Amino acid sequence: MKEKGVSLTVETYNSLINGYGQRGNFARCFEILEEMETIGIKPNVISYGSLINWLCKDRKLLDAEIVLADMIGRQVSPNAEIYNMLIEASCSLSKLKDAFKFFYEMAQSGIDATLVTYNTMIDGLGTNGRVKEAEDLFLQMSGKACNPDVITYNSLISGYAKSLNTRKCIELYDNMKMQGIKPTIGTFHPLIYACGKEGVVEVERMFQEMLLMDLVPD
Repeated sequence: MKEKGVSLTVETYNSLINGYGQRGNFARCFEILEEMETIGIKPNVISYGSLINWLCKDRKLLDAEIVLADMIGRQVSPNAEIYNMLIEASCSLSKLKDAFKFFYEMAQSGIDATLVTYNTMIDGLGTNGRVKEAEDLFLQMSGKACNPDVITYNSLISGYAKSLNTRKCIELYDNMKMQGIKPTIGTFHPLIYACGKEGVVEVERMFQEMLLMDLVPD
């Protein structure tokens, strides 16, 4: 493109990084970042974010962390979206220590955790049997003026269902309804599983409530 006299912008290079990243050609992505610096086009948060996104999707967490360090070293500030990518990748790999590291790094950098941040952390902790820590984050959300949604509740209910804590599952279910949050099929699956350990009566009650909400079990 340079040889043909096409004017190159940061947006042009960002599109290239995204395209090569999607194809898994990360070596070319790194070459493009270097080329940008060489010709005086400063990579921005989108440049680095695109690369981090595809590295995380390819489960290359260490490489993504190296890119994060590089962008910070070049005075490009990461945003909440980038940290959310890293946290999600960490949780999907059951690397909760890394997830917490990124979570706290966000706060230290003055970046507010978003609903996506909390939901990802809560789901990751619950999935890995650390439901008490998940609930601690759930409670922390209120103090941060970040209101839980149906995904938050479903993740926490699912976590408690795995530990067969039926009381907590039902307590969360009742609480979400009080908050005006409509349950989904994803709410009832773990609820019915947990209630199954308590006997037929509880299972029947949950099944009937599910049908009353016009939710069809799959």
